[in-house]
Amino acid sequence: MNIVVLGAGRVGFNVAKELSLSDNDVSIIDISKTALAQVSERLDAKPVFGHASDISVLKEAGIENADIVVAATAVDEINMTVCQIADFMFNVPTKIARIGKKSYFDGYNLFANERFPIDFVVSPALEVTKMVRRIISVPGTIDVISCIDGRLRIIGVICKKGSPITDIQLKYIQNVDTKSILAILIIKRADQWIIPNKNDIVHPGDEIYFACSAANIREAMALFDYSIDNTSNVVFIGGNEICEEVITNITSNDISIKIIENDLTRAEKLSDTLNNVEILHGDPLDSETLATSGIRDAEVVIAVTNDDKINILSSLLSKKLGAKRVATILNDSSYADILYSLGINSILDSRMATVSRILQYIHEESVENILSFDDARIEILAFNVSEGSYAVGTLTDDITIKNEAYIPAIVRNDQLFMMPKHFLLNAGDQVLFVTRKSATDKILKIFREKPKYLL
Repeated sequence: MNIVVLGAGRVGFNVAKELSLSDNDVSIIDISKTALAQVSERLDAKPVFGHASDISVLKEAGIENADIVVAATAVDEINMTVCQIADFMFNVPTKIARIGKKSYFDGYNLFANERFPIDFVVSPALEVTKMVRRIISVPGTIDVISCIDGRLRIIGVICKKGSPITDIQLKYIQNVDTKSILAILIIKRADQWIIPNKNDIVHPGDEIYFACSAANIREAMALFDYSIDNTSNVVFIGGNEICEEVITNITSNDISIKIIENDLTRAEKLSDTLNNVEILHGDPLDSETLATSGIRDAEVVIAVTNDDKINILSSLLSKKLGAKRVATILNDSSYADILYSLGINSILDSRMATVSRILQYIHEESVENILSFDDARIEILAFNVSEGSYAVGTLTDDITIKNEAYIPAIVRNDQLFMMPKHFLLNAGDQVLFVTRKSATDKILKIFREKPKYLL
C-alpha cells in the first residue's frame, strides 16, 4: 500500500515505523527538519519537508497514488483540512485523522454520519479515558483489555506473596487441557520482560499479563490472591474532563471514589455535577492532603492532571505514603522506564494509545493490535483467519517461534482453547499471539491473504 503520514511527532513517527516494517511505501511530511532527519536515519520511509496542507507538498509525498492518508499533526484543523483535500482532490480511499479537541465531539458530532470526509477519527483523550476505565473495572488489576469480540480478557496484575499460583511450573497451570482458565502471556521480573515457557515459575512481585475468558475472571484473579468482590477505593488526582468522563460512565456500585482538585472553582463544579463522589480541595503535592484522601487504603491512585510534573510527583508521593497501585497519565513518556523502576504501576500514554488505535483500524480486517510493550519490543496481537489466508491448514506448532512468538489462545465459534498444541487452524478462527516485534512481520505474512492465482 501507498501511505502518506502527516506529522513526524511521536504519533506520526510510530505509525510510519510500524507500517514501513511491512510491504508498504510510506511517506511522512513535517515542517521540522530535525524530526525528518530522525525519519531518514531510523525508518524505511520517505521524508518530505513542508506544510501538511500544502498541495504541492502532498503531491511530492505521493498523495495522488495514496491508499491511506494518516493525518497525525498536533493541529486538529490541519488534520481535518488535509482529509478534505485528500477526498475531494485526490479521491484517497481511506482517511484517518487524529482529533484532540473534545469540543469537536460534543453536541453535533462533526464526524458522525459521514458529515466530514474522514473514515476513522481517533481521539487521544478518549483513548486515555478508556485506559482509565479499564484500570478500575476489575479491582487489583494494572490493566484490563477486552478483545476478540469481547470473548477474551487480557489482564495485568502484580503477583502477591503466598498466592496459589506461585512456585508452580506453568505447565501444571495452563497446559493440562483445553479447560485451563488462563494463559500467562508475558512476565516482568527485575525490570526485564520475558515471554514465559512451560517450565517457568511465577514469583511474588512479578508483573504478569494473562489471558482468560470473561466468564473465568473471578477464578483467574483468585490464583493471584485477588478478589473481585471487594469494594474498590479509587483516588483521582485532578478533576479534569477525563476524570469526569470516567466517573460519569461508571455503573458499578462497588467503587468508592475520591477526587483531589487544586482549583477551587473546578472542585465546586465537580461537587455539583458528580453524585456519590467525595471532592477534596487541596494541593496534590501536599502529603497531608494525600493522606486525608485515604491514599493508604485506596485500591488504585490515578493521576490525571494536565501537567506531567504534577502527575509524576504526586504519583511518587502517593506510593511513598503507602498506595497499593499508582497509575499516571503522561503526555511525554520519555521517563516511563525510570518511573516503572520507582514503583509506578501503570503509565497511561495517550500518544501510543493513539498509535495502537490507528494501526488497529488499518489492519482491522485481519489484525487487532491489543497491547504493545515498547520497552520490551513485545506485542500482543489477535488475528482473524480468513478463508484465503496462508494460515488455513497450518499447525500452531509450525507457527510458534521459540522465545519469539507463540499462540496462547484460539477462539473457534464459541469455544475457547487455551495454550493449544498440535492445533490445525481453520478459516474463521480468531488467534491470540504474543510476539517480539522482530518477528511480527513474519507472523503477519502467515495470516495474509494468498494471491488470487493461488486460491
